Amino acid sequence: MKKNLLTLLFVTLNIAVFGQKKPLTETEVRSFVINSTEAQVGYKAAVDGYYNSISDQLIFWGNPVWKNKPMSFKKPKNDDGNRFFEDSIQVEIYDVFLMGDYANVMGTVKWYISGANTTHRNFSCIVTKEKGQMKYIRYVGADYSEAATHFLWPSTKNKSHETAYFDMREAMMNLENTKALKMSDSLVALDNTLAVAHLGQLQYYQMSNNQTKLDECYNLAVSKIDNATPAERHVILSFNTHDAAVTKYHLEQALIYASDDLYLRSILAYAEEDAKKAIQILTPAWERAPENGCVNNVLGYKYMADGQMDKAKMHFEIYLRVYASTPNAYDSMGDFYSKAGDKQKAKAMYLKAYELDNSWTSSKRKADKL
Repeated sequence: MKKNLLTLLFVTLNIAVFGQKKPLTETEVRSFVINSTEAQVGYKAAVDGYYNSISDQLIFWGNPVWKNKPMSFKKPKNDDGNRFFEDSIQVEIYDVFLMGDYANVMGTVKWYISGANTTHRNFSCIVTKEKGQMKYIRYVGADYSEAATHFLWPSTKNKSHETAYFDMREAMMNLENTKALKMSDSLVALDNTLAVAHLGQLQYYQMSNNQTKLDECYNLAVSKIDNATPAERHVILSFNTHDAAVTKYHLEQALIYASDDLYLRSILAYAEEDAKKAIQILTPAWERAPENGCVNNVLGYKYMADGQMDKAKMHFEIYLRVYASTPNAYDSMGDFYSKAGDKQKAKAMYLKAYELDNSWTSSKRKADKL
């Protein structure tokens, strides 16, 4: 009797929570998602199966990296199947989480035309049965084509060297020049064929006005650019500080090949004397990476030069908030307060920069002048 009562209780709970006596199985879930997706080829032949797999209650979220929101699915009145033009599709499922009548599925879909992978999508969906037939009721997908890829990548297949390169650039962008120099020296020693390994050295000697060492490093880097990408070549050639117009030309050319690169946009905007144009150059970088220190720092100065002090303050405050241990963030905030006429706050910021790193003697000098 007790066993029968327990069985009845389990069945009752199963119906109340999951809505049916027989929960979904992983096998049928996997089969449905794979087959319904891989059948979306052949133009008109794909149409009926596609719509038969979709619930009237479907809510989907396409490319959530955009500033959009989930939407209810609305079936078009006519569909001639012209968007099902791929000749094959491959589905790989990574995880199936069963929830009684429902299952959450995560995986990747690759669409192919003539053997070429044309679309790569990571997805997550929820499926269930409606009147005995499997249906999608929630779907979110993010396509690789929407991701930023046009960066100033180093010409190396060594992942540790690539990581060291981007760490060096992070130091450069925050004007931690001594740190960047050490990283650059180390990277040059690790890979003596990598032209952009010299970037930290070039910035250090440029900003310390050591023309002899700058020329030496520049010539070494240039000697290695035959194996570099166009973006790498142009950024190296931009360190020809003997001619500002040549420098600007090469930065603009580098940005053509690496349009998503925050470093390139920042230094090009910094070199641009027209504040409004500099803001236009850098705004796409800020929209993509609104917490990046260098982007906010340069925008702060350009808005300040354009007389937009409120916006300048906002960007300097973001920089300071995210990079609270970086001397340059305090030095920049000091420059803002100095221009705003608040000498007390400006001095406090300059001294904080010097306190964090006593090599920041320029901050100390600015504080002493106040």
